[in-house]
Amino acid sequence: MINDGFAGGRISKLSHKRHLNEVYHVGEGDRSPDLPTITFTQEDAAGIIPRHDDPIVFTIVLVNGNLHRTLVDQGSSVDILFKSAFDKLRAYPNSLFKLRDAPIQLLGYIPLHTTFGKGNWSKTLSIDYIVVDVSSAYNALIGQTMFNQLTAVVSIPHLCMKFPTTEGIATIKGDQKLARRCYNESLNLNGHPRGKEINTIELEWNSSLRRTLPLT
Repeated sequence: MINDGFAGGRISKLSHKRHLNEVYHVGEGDRSPDLPTITFTQEDAAGIIPRHDDPIVFTIVLVNGNLHRTLVDQGSSVDILFKSAFDKLRAYPNSLFKLRDAPIQLLGYIPLHTTFGKGNWSKTLSIDYIVVDVSSAYNALIGQTMFNQLTAVVSIPHLCMKFPTTEGIATIKGDQKLARRCYNESLNLNGHPRGKEINTIELEWNSSLRRTLPLT
C-alpha cells in the first residue's frame, strides 16, 4: 500500500486526526449517499482470460491527450504520475508544488484535469497527482481518492470499472494484454529475474517547503 498523500483530509497531521475522529461520531440518523446500483454481468468479462491475477490497466485522458498504461491500485491513498509521463506535459500552464525529498524523489504535486470514459459516458475531474522520479512500466497510478471522487466501483474478475454519469452507468474496460506486458516490464525494471527487488515510496510532507515552480 502507498499511504499518506491527499486521502484523509489533505496533507496536514491535524486534518488526518480529524478524519480519524469522524468515524467515531457516525450517528444512526446520518443519511447514506444516494448512489445508483452498479452491477457486473457475464458480458463485462467478454474477451478476458478467466481465473486471472491481472490488475486493471486502461487509458485516461490527461489534460488533452490520451495517457495509456494507467494502473488501478485500490490500496493506494494517492494518485501518482510518473516523471516520464509528466515530462510530456511541458506545455501545460500550471505550477508544480515542491515537496521534501523522500527515499524515492518526490518532485511535487500538480492538479490536472482527467477524463474517464468517452463522450457523454464520461466524467472529468481535477486530480492532484504526486509526481515521482522513478522508473516504471506505468505512466500513472490512480488510487482511493480518485475512486471516491468518481464514485467508481471496480471488478477485478471482469477487469473493468464502472461509475455513474448523467447518461447512466459508464464502463471502462481494462486491457489484459497490456496489463501482463506492464507486469513483465516491471519485473525487468526491478533488476531481478523474479522481481524480488522493489521500490518503496514513502511520502513525507512539509508544508513550509512548498513553493511554486515553473513547469518546463
